Amino acid sequence: MISENFKEVFTAEIISVTGALVAGSLLVFQVDKLLLLPGLFILIPGFLEMRGSITGSLAARLGEKLHIGLERSERHKLIIENILAAFTLALVVAVVLGIFAYIVSYFLFGVTLLSLIYIPILGSVISNLIAVPLTIFATFWFYKHKIDPDNVMGPFATTTGDIIGVASLLLAIIIVI
Repeated sequence: MISENFKEVFTAEIISVTGALVAGSLLVFQVDKLLLLPGLFILIPGFLEMRGSITGSLAARLGEKLHIGLERSERHKLIIENILAAFTLALVVAVVLGIFAYIVSYFLFGVTLLSLIYIPILGSVISNLIAVPLTIFATFWFYKHKIDPDNVMGPFATTTGDIIGVASLLLAIIIVI
């Protein structure tokens, strides 16, 4: 007999793999924009990893509090604190990624474009505006519908983070360039 936990995890992983294919397809169809700035290829892995890590840990913190019995009055404070933490962490990591891409791009390609710093910052703001509320909503929704957020939110957060991250990065490229 297959346990309920296995079904939840298996379904979430199948959706995760499908979402990763969607994110990869977005990148393939926009590779001409990525070739405009060689340093962007340095940014993409770190940027996508950042998205899933931030929203994944956000979902884990919320799921933990829901399991131990979070009072309604505590939810608002917890959500605000986690939103601030997610935005702060995303901005700090985006700045570090941008500076790293700028330096590596300079040494490898002789290219000095400050837009390599601005693109991940703008991309992380755009993606956080979408991914953080979506993660919070999904965590509470799954819990309310008797689906363990610990089983599904990791794959959900990384998948939506990849798709939203790629779209946000591409939008940031269009805005900055």
